[in-house]
Amino acid sequence: MSATSGTGIGLASAHFVYTTDGTQPDEKSPTITMERGAPTWTPATSYLDTWKCHVPGQPEGTVVRYAIVGTDIDGNEVRAHDGSGFWFTFASEGLTTFAYRVSDAPYRLPGWFRDATTYHVIVDRFAAATADRTVPGSDDPTALHGGTLEGIQRALPHLDSLGITCLWLSPIGPSSTYHRYDQTSYFDVDEAIGGIDAARELVRAAHELGMRVILDFVPSHASWEMPEFRAAQADQDAPSASWFVFEEWPDKYRCFLGVVPFLVSLNGDDPGLRQHLIDSAVFWLGDVGLDGLRLDHSIGHGTDFWIAFSDAALAAWPDAAIFGEATDTPNMLKRNAGVLQGVLDFPLANMLRLAIATGDMGVDELASSLDAYMRYMEEGPDRVTFLDNHDMNRFLFLAGDDVARLRIGTTVLLTLPFPPVLYYGTEIGLSQHEAKDAGGFGGDHVLRPDMPWDTRTWDEDLLAFVSEAITLRSSTEALRTGMWVAGRADAAAGTYTYAVESADDRLTVCLNLGDGLATLNVGDRKEIVLATTGEIAMTTDGVALPPLSAAVVR
Repeated sequence: MSATSGTGIGLASAHFVYTTDGTQPDEKSPTITMERGAPTWTPATSYLDTWKCHVPGQPEGTVVRYAIVGTDIDGNEVRAHDGSGFWFTFASEGLTTFAYRVSDAPYRLPGWFRDATTYHVIVDRFAAATADRTVPGSDDPTALHGGTLEGIQRALPHLDSLGITCLWLSPIGPSSTYHRYDQTSYFDVDEAIGGIDAARELVRAAHELGMRVILDFVPSHASWEMPEFRAAQADQDAPSASWFVFEEWPDKYRCFLGVVPFLVSLNGDDPGLRQHLIDSAVFWLGDVGLDGLRLDHSIGHGTDFWIAFSDAALAAWPDAAIFGEATDTPNMLKRNAGVLQGVLDFPLANMLRLAIATGDMGVDELASSLDAYMRYMEEGPDRVTFLDNHDMNRFLFLAGDDVARLRIGTTVLLTLPFPPVLYYGTEIGLSQHEAKDAGGFGGDHVLRPDMPWDTRTWDEDLLAFVSEAITLRSSTEALRTGMWVAGRADAAAGTYTYAVESADDRLTVCLNLGDGLATLNVGDRKEIVLATTGEIAMTTDGVALPPLSAAVVR
């Protein structure tokens, strides 16, 4: 075990304090003295001391909860805290209790989710409970537009024909907003979208089609209209008062990113709040029958919380998929190994958006960055891949509405051996009318337009291609469980190849992001199994790709 401290703190000693019985580490817990090594130096942090110790091995399945406690030269206690993108700003008032599991087995997403192609919808913007499914809409982009759970149920045949095997719902709890990331209850469904019975019916109908359903679970913040928060504001001794962090009671409190007061941060260190969220997770997985949880803003809690949460949820429902929205550095994503089954892969999405959508990253940089990142994350958690989502400009919009670039991006997304997610409308060419930032603070609504159900507005050729790509993935084991193999890039030509292989299969993915015809040598692999355009052909010299095209060759 190791930790670092700035030399300016002047630590005289440090100790590793831990428990293995589920209790909070304190002054009575087992303690190991840490040894200080030689200082290191980086441009960002100047000089750092490194403290290390050896922690005794524990039996399989043990959860070790720990704190690292230092003492400065004046005898003051200093605790190590989480350095993630949210909590580091709170220093010693942030996360200071950590945990890890003892296990030889990898902690992974269940096999059904690794095999799945997931489709992500914003409930209010996707489909209405009418024959034509058209969302009524509104001139106010932040108002309710009329999408419902019954509407989504009516749209299941479209998803089934596309090849989707898992549906991801945006939050469905009671809320005063259309997006519902500020819910007031963790055990109910907003009546505006159909209520709890409609949720159960949607899950049942999806399961009949062999389609799983996961929920966007929001455990790090809630609405300032949440009854438990209102009670805490009214009475400092209310049972729920410790669920929140009041800096000055009753109106100055910790909130989402420190700037969104209507999204009140939840104190994951509080036993009562922690149990409330665990009970909620078990309710959604058990009573409602959902198959998994996408954990919104997972950096809002630390390792101690997530291990307790996921252990309890998976003890009740072992086949559930649980993965986090860890919007942070690759280092922080990697540190989720053994904590969460998986994380959303933001670094990969950024590479693909820069290289394919905007062209701001050359193929040589893409090749070297992707190779390094893949090797770096080999010991990390499972990764859930995507091109865009409800919080970022759509890939097609970034590409200047160039569908050829979207086809290339989709090819890459569906040929990497990680579970992919499609954002709703991608398959028909749904874009946006302006950039997210043009909408001002909270401009996310421009990324979440109403799904058009008039098929005359659809890009039917794109729809057919996306369906073909999903079919290839679902029928090819190598693309779901195989090994990614680094390939070659030609910066001058703008071409790049990589391979995905299993014991008895190998596919080569060929990209031409340049502005000229390129012929790529693919060895003895002769069959084109996916092409973004009909102009791609096999020749005696290899596969010939026109500008802005991609092919998968077996």
